Amino acid sequence: QLVLMKKGRTRSEADHCSICCLPLPLDADGSTLFKACCMNILCNGCTLAAANFGMEDCPFCRVPTPDESQALVMIKKLADAGDPLAVYNLGTKYEYGEYGLEKDVTRAVELYERAAELGVKEA
Repeated sequence: QLVLMKKGRTRSEADHCSICCLPLPLDADGSTLFKACCMNILCNGCTLAAANFGMEDCPFCRVPTPDESQALVMIKKLADAGDPLAVYNLGTKYEYGEYGLEKDVTRAVELYERAAELGVKEA
């Protein structure tokens, strides 16, 4: 039984909070927060701790939190540069029609396929 526990699968570093390094939940139940400024996913504990200290900026990169139009420009610029997470997140914005984008499922699928080629497992 001990051998089975030692031979378990390990999770990649992308599955951990960028600040506290604790594993993020596997299901997207709202316990994580995506930051467009640095393309990091943070746990709510780190976000809450930063808010309790009066920090209104991004807890990871310390950049002021962008509004939707600024965030969209950041995501598009990073996606054009080939950032896999940015490509995936731009796809989600097109799929759900967020950040002022018109809902476009075919464009979302194209972006998801590109993200998958770049190694994003959620895509």
